[in-house]
Amino acid sequence: MSSYEDLLKILDSRKVTRLYWIITILAAIGGFLFGYDTAVIGTAAEFAPYRYTGFLLGYEIASASLGAAIGTIIAYFYTDRYGRKSLLIIDAAIYTIAAILSALTINGTMLLIMRTIIGIAIGADSAVATAYITEYAPKDKRGTLAIMQQWMITIGILGSYLIGSTILFFLPSLAYTVDWRLILGLAAIPAILGLIFRFMMPESPRWLIYSGQFDRLKRDLGKFGITVSDDVLERTRREIQSEMSMKLDTATKKALLLVGLWLVFQQITGINVPFYYGPIILSKLHIFGSTTNPVYSAIDGVLESTILAVINVAATFIAFKFIDKIGRRNLGISAYIGMLAFDVIGGISALYGFNIGMLIAFAGFIIFFAYGVGGTGWLIQAEYFDTRVRGRMASIGALIDWLANFALIEVFPVMLSSVGLAGSMFIFSALDLAALIFVFFFIPETKGLSLEEIVRMFNEVPLTKMKEGRELVINGEHEAIR
Repeated sequence: MSSYEDLLKILDSRKVTRLYWIITILAAIGGFLFGYDTAVIGTAAEFAPYRYTGFLLGYEIASASLGAAIGTIIAYFYTDRYGRKSLLIIDAAIYTIAAILSALTINGTMLLIMRTIIGIAIGADSAVATAYITEYAPKDKRGTLAIMQQWMITIGILGSYLIGSTILFFLPSLAYTVDWRLILGLAAIPAILGLIFRFMMPESPRWLIYSGQFDRLKRDLGKFGITVSDDVLERTRREIQSEMSMKLDTATKKALLLVGLWLVFQQITGINVPFYYGPIILSKLHIFGSTTNPVYSAIDGVLESTILAVINVAATFIAFKFIDKIGRRNLGISAYIGMLAFDVIGGISALYGFNIGMLIAFAGFIIFFAYGVGGTGWLIQAEYFDTRVRGRMASIGALIDWLANFALIEVFPVMLSSVGLAGSMFIFSALDLAALIFVFFFIPETKGLSLEEIVRMFNEVPLTKMKEGRELVINGEHEAIR
């Protein structure tokens, strides 16, 4: 075994200590801000003095998504060249500045610009955070640590609802002057914490190896409690230098195809529908009563939306606990079966005007999506690729995700006006079925494999046998079927 392989084996077999959790939470702070900043605008915009029409009205909703697409492009050119840690620091700085300026905005144009800039940070963070986590995580805990990003996104969404409703409840007379600014500006607090403490994080050890920064590698490995000799580092340097630079080979294209399709299905199967349309359905149920006061009416709407957000957080915890035990593939298959069932229930409920049925359908759909599809997509986006191209490929995956997200935002109102909510739910059911077929026939299991074993699987196992790829790699049978 080479020195390089020995070093990776040490990384993959480490016990997850408190330090690993601290680093992962710091990396995933961007996930919290991701969730908070994408969800908070609905509450704040209702009381902001700016009213948009035409293109600007649509851009108010889509600005963060379009900014996120820009952020993924920036990450594509940045992260494999300059590292994961520095981009995470830059993201935190952008979040901080844009959150403060959003609270201090002087006109509607400035608010839209700040929303776009926040979107840039969201997009870059979605491209690099999970990739960073997977590159230091031990292989048996990689899913558990990486899913923290998705869990923090859901906590951020829930946090935006709770903070917004609390501020409006205690300061109702200031709703149109101070409250909406405070709701937007409070995002700066976790952003500042992330900005300060991310400087103390180690850089990705795998990236440091391939970038040839072995002095820094030795120092940062020490932060993980790993000590390596200069002799091992020197031999690792020679082994890495003897390798050709990584090209976009067939294996990488194969992995990108599967990741891209997963992320497209992740969006177009309708996860945003419960969060965009859910509050309208829930408001008809009058769970918290009814009122003519616009401030308290908004509080009731936010609290009703909180029901779905709590379900989202709780269900993502299931993935957090079991993704390394049950596996990515099995969670994905079971999730799409559940999503299909609850979309059918939602379609039937909408057809007959059964609002309680819609609430059950939305809740059930979110449970299955959260534990088997949402976080899993971000995880495989990071773990399917060679370290030398992981940052770029993860950026492309994030770009695909955000473009699909934007497409759904644009298309869903047309679906509602043409086929109605019931028809839309049945369309999502058909997409769930297509996604289920895709996952069953093409997505491999990767639990317990090192990142390098996953790359070897994509190199040596044909696409038609990819669902059996893990077993073929473990059993050493891949050579016989090439």
